[in-house]
Amino acid sequence: MIITIVHASLPAVGAVLAENLARQAGRHGRHAVLLDASAQRLCERWSIDRVRSHVRPAVAIRTVPGGGLSAELERLLPHFDDIVIDTEDCSASCRGALIAAQVALVPLTCEQADIDARYPLIARLNSARMFNPGLRVLFVPVGGERDPAPQALAAIRAYAAQVMSAGVARTVAHLPALLWGSDVPGQCASDVENSSGAAEMAALYGEVHRTFDATPPARRSAWPVPPLPAGGQLPQKTRKQSRS
Repeated sequence: MIITIVHASLPAVGAVLAENLARQAGRHGRHAVLLDASAQRLCERWSIDRVRSHVRPAVAIRTVPGGGLSAELERLLPHFDDIVIDTEDCSASCRGALIAAQVALVPLTCEQADIDARYPLIARLNSARMFNPGLRVLFVPVGGERDPAPQALAAIRAYAAQVMSAGVARTVAHLPALLWGSDVPGQCASDVENSSGAAEMAALYGEVHRTFDATPPARRSAWPVPPLPAGGQLPQKTRKQSRS
């Protein structure tokens, strides 16, 4: 399964979600790799810190340049059960990461659930579904110590309703919980047994898999997807095939 994390303005939260999901895959007995396709390279730095701190188990990670995602995915897919991609909505690799993914996660606070101000993200997600009809999008509510208020969750649901086949995760990513284990460089909340952060990330990982399992196999993304040419459009032949 390919999971793409798309962060519009929360790169640190997106990276933390990607790191924890890759770690959760290992906890569930699955062979996973984390692909850092973001400009900040936060996951790459986390991986370096993890090695230096001798945190176990190791988490496989690769950094991907803007134009190299397609080839890297084609090379890695036969060897891993889960591939988690961390990317930004405006990056060169985001479109390809969404076209390849079965599930996309978008962390979102209620303040960011502004349809007019953040319509470009909606358009990018809907555009990706034109080429990948099986893509399922989960918006992950991000909160502080407490759950977002009902009106805040309603704003996130209204934003998610603008994206085809999108929903809102039941799991709320509480920022203080995600910081569990961060006192050790390279550690994440999922490394800390019985922590609230590990429990939240395990719940989110379960939601991702249930979302994937609910997608009819005929509609799931089939790899490989041809790399995008310089103009950002798929070849005409591929566009017709993608609608079938």
